[in-house]
Amino acid sequence: MPLYNWFLPHKETHKKARLISWEALLVYVLLFILLQVGFSIISYSKPGVLGITANIDQKKLIELTNIERQKKGLSPVSENEALDKAAKLKAENMFAENYWAHFSPSGKTPWDFILGTGYHFTFAGENLAKNFYSSDEIVTAWMNSPTHRDNLLNSNYKDIGIAVIEGNLNGQKTTLIVQEFGTTEAVVSKPSVNIQGKNVSVPTEDIINKPQLKFVTSEVKLNAKTIFDPYLVSKVAGFSVITFVIVLLALDIWVLRKRRVFRLSSHNIAHMTLLSLAAGGLLLSSPGVIL
Repeated sequence: MPLYNWFLPHKETHKKARLISWEALLVYVLLFILLQVGFSIISYSKPGVLGITANIDQKKLIELTNIERQKKGLSPVSENEALDKAAKLKAENMFAENYWAHFSPSGKTPWDFILGTGYHFTFAGENLAKNFYSSDEIVTAWMNSPTHRDNLLNSNYKDIGIAVIEGNLNGQKTTLIVQEFGTTEAVVSKPSVNIQGKNVSVPTEDIINKPQLKFVTSEVKLNAKTIFDPYLVSKVAGFSVITFVIVLLALDIWVLRKRRVFRLSSHNIAHMTLLSLAAGGLLLSSPGVIL
């Protein structure tokens, strides 16, 4: 088969170039899936090689949180040393036990970390985030989530603690963000913690026998020079394929016009619709996750 048939419509039949056929599009999808599988293999065989380098500031997160609270007429929360420690303990524990959740696999609860620092709360709450590039993105994501927004805008809270910690989670360099809220002012019958939109009452025995927690930093050897961002690689690869296919579609239309051939087909519209959806998905996608 002549090489030009891969890039240009057939001279005689005017059939589309092979690289923009539906079969070719299927191959592109399969290659993208193989790329993701390759990332998974690398993350487990060479931990720390993959990762996202973030620029997140603890003070900025507190500032942005208070800006959102003041927009709703709420009083700002004040940074609390004990809650800062609790947030750090929680982040370090997620790396040490290799999990991404409010409750650890070993049974540690969000209030274990808060009570473990000596903070005796009546109301508390926890928001989590990972793999965002900036502080603004994190607060925007929290505000776009009804449960996280309600937690961030809870009028009961007076104090805040933030931890921004880098480490190795599931084989990838990860930036974890833990946001802890609390207050010791309100009088309630039983302390509660807001977790994913639900107020969970703290068992009395947990208050009496509060855990003695220590900072445990997971031993992670990360070589910053070899780390590359799997999200950006996927995004660049996706946009490259989309651009390549669009160029071939435009070339297909131009060549047929030069040949004075009119091909009545809805395939071009289908191709462009699919490519537009894929491009839109890539533009709106983010590696960041909240919990």
